[in-house]
Amino acid sequence: MDMTFLIAQLIGAVAFIILIFSFQQDDAKKLFRYQIASSLLFSIQYLLLNAMSGFFINIVGLFRNYVFSKCDKKVPFIWIFIVIFIMLLIILVSFDGLHSILPIIAGIIYTIALGYKNLKFIRIAEIISCILFIIYNIYVYAFVGIVSSIIELAFGLIAVYRFDIKRDK
Repeated sequence: MDMTFLIAQLIGAVAFIILIFSFQQDDAKKLFRYQIASSLLFSIQYLLLNAMSGFFINIVGLFRNYVFSKCDKKVPFIWIFIVIFIMLLIILVSFDGLHSILPIIAGIIYTIALGYKNLKFIRIAEIISCILFIIYNIYVYAFVGIVSSIIELAFGLIAVYRFDIKRDK
C-alpha cells in the first residue's frame, strides 16, 4: 500500500466521524454544518483514490449543503433542480462503469430529501445513500468508506428509531 492510499483512508475516517455527529442533530442548520465539513473531507478521500464520481458528488454536496442551509424553510425548487442537473452532468465526466452511477443516484435522492428540510426524509434518504455507497466503496477500494458506510447505516437506523419511530409513540 502506498502513502496516498493510507492518507485517503485516514481522511475518510475523519469525514465519517463528522458525518455521524450530523445524524444525531435534531436541527437542520447544525446538520448542514456538519455535512459541509464531511463532504469536503470525503471529496478529498475520493480524489486521492481516483474515484471521480465520489469526488465530484461530494464537491456538489458541499455546495448543495451550503446553499440549502441558507434557506429558512423549504428550498426553492430551482436550487433543487440546479443541483440535480449538475449531479447528472457528473455522469458525463466521471463514468467508469455502472458502479460510478451509484453515488450520483445517492446524491440525487439525498438532495431531494434535503430540499424539503424534513429531517425524517433526510434520515431515510441517508439510509438509502449508505447502501449505494457501500457498493461504490467496494468498487473503488475505499475500505474505511465501506466500514464507515455500514456504521453510518446503523447510526441512520438508530436516528430514525430515536427521532421518528420512538417519538411518534
